[in-house]
Order: sequence, then C-alpha cells, then structure tokens
Amino acid sequence: MTSRERVLSASRGGQVDSTPTLSWLVMDSNAEANVVDPVTVTKGNSGQVLLAEVSNPFGLALRKGIDLNRALKDDPSVASEVLDGLVEEVRNQISLSLGQGADGIFYRLHGACPKHCSPMQYGGHYLERDRELLGEVSETFLNVLFVAGNDELYIDFVSDLPAHVFAWDSEKTQVSADEVRAMRKGAVASADPSSEFKLQIGLQNYLENLELPNIG
Repeated sequence: MTSRERVLSASRGGQVDSTPTLSWLVMDSNAEANVVDPVTVTKGNSGQVLLAEVSNPFGLALRKGIDLNRALKDDPSVASEVLDGLVEEVRNQISLSLGQGADGIFYRLHGACPKHCSPMQYGGHYLERDRELLGEVSETFLNVLFVAGNDELYIDFVSDLPAHVFAWDSEKTQVSADEVRAMRKGAVASADPSSEFKLQIGLQNYLENLELPNIG
C-alpha cells in the first residue's frame, strides 16, 4: 500500500498492511502523514499526506490573549461578536490551507478541559462553533480532531464532532483507546498501540504546543 492508501483505509475503517504514523511537531519523512504550519503548506511529490494545523476559535483567542470566558460573562453581546470574528478567522485559515494544497486539517481543539473551561462554558459557548467548522471540511481527504489538554478532557462532549480521526495525548492524559472508543466510533490516533494511527509528537516545545497554540 502507498502512504495515501494506508491513511485512507485506516481512517475509513478498512484493512491496512501496517499502522500508519501521524507526525505532529516534527516532520518525519517516514510518516504517512505530517502536520504542517498552514502558512507554509506546499504540496510536494513525496506521497505523504499533509495536514494543516489549525487551532479552534477558543485556541485562537488564547493565542491572542483574549479571555473569552470573562468577556462573555461581562458583556455577552460584544464578546459574541468577538467570537464570531474568531470563527471567521479560523474558517479563512482553513480555506487558505486547503487552497494551498493541504490534504486536510489537524484541528487542535482547546477549551474542552478544566484548565480552560467548565463543562457549561465549553458546551454553551464553543462546542457548536467547533462542530460547524469541522462540518464544513468533512469532505476533504483527511481531517484529524486533536483534543488538547493533559487531564480530565471532556471527551464525552466532543466525541461526536465530525472528523475522520479522533486524536489526543494518551500518555499525558492516561486515557486509553478503548476508553475513547466507548464514546466514539471511528479511527483514533494516539500512542496507545491499539489505535488505528500512531500519533508521534515531537518533543521540542512539547508542553507549550500541547496546552496553547504556537505564538510565533
């Protein structure tokens, strides 16, 4: 099988000759799929699958230093306009990435953990925005939903969001593939060897990239 055939089959529930690797935070010439910066997406001839890394609106707010939860509490109407603007910015970034040749999106979802939101805050303000954006790219070759956070992820909240592959850090969260499969159907990507995809995470700037979007 080629890399693309392996990725396609694994993400749609088919048979593969080996477990494909999804590499994030480090470019790996041996991986079937690599996550790249959306600004620098260039489609080569390697046969690898390229996914543009895009943060969700809440993650984009973190990057910009915007406290959305406080803003929504203090002035809901103004904060809703800010959130709408962030959604549109993410949408434009996705469109630009796909237009430049990305095979799909590595959607890094922030907010679905106690560090950033209560269940009511995430479910009430951000969940449906994430569903909307992911639904708009459901027909691409491969979309991966990565739920950021180190502990107590609200996996039950995000388990039905549209994506070909559901990813998380199984080592940091101590959440197994079987636990996720109990809440979601379809392919998963993690360090758990029973996952359909091996998620390979680069060590450089690991904690910063896991908890917050890139600042640079």
